[in-house]
Amino acid sequence: MNASRTRAPLPSRLAILTVSLLTLIMSGCSITLISNYDEVTDKSATELQKKVEHFLLTMQAAHGTSAGEYANNKAFYDESTVALSAMRLRAEAIPHNERTVEQIEEIEKNIDRLRQLHEQRGPAGLTKTLVEPIRTLINTQFKAILTLEIAKKRGT
Repeated sequence: MNASRTRAPLPSRLAILTVSLLTLIMSGCSITLISNYDEVTDKSATELQKKVEHFLLTMQAAHGTSAGEYANNKAFYDESTVALSAMRLRAEAIPHNERTVEQIEEIEKNIDRLRQLHEQRGPAGLTKTLVEPIRTLINTQFKAILTLEIAKKRGT
């Protein structure tokens, strides 16, 4: 029986030593599941949201006039496409930033859908009835990007 008593502490000591070593090793390592806050993405999203909001308000007021026609507003779509492309490229370059990239891609898709709708409407342009759900959807997507960036800034 004495022999078994002297062997029991050895596995316990090994277990304690192993746990201690793992704790020491793990405390020196950090696991990154999401990227850090990016001020450029935050500011770019905010600026583009303002431009989109201004455009939608302008189109809503100008429907049925030449100012509201798609042909007279192609520049907005080109500028938005370029801004979103730059945002996406930057977001893709940041490690662990897949969620932000996905959100930017959703806005790209919906701006393109808006462009297609606007083009199909021809001289009628975009009415308030059409603009309101689009505004809600796109603002929700911008809010998701901004909420995520603010959460990253806080470290939550």
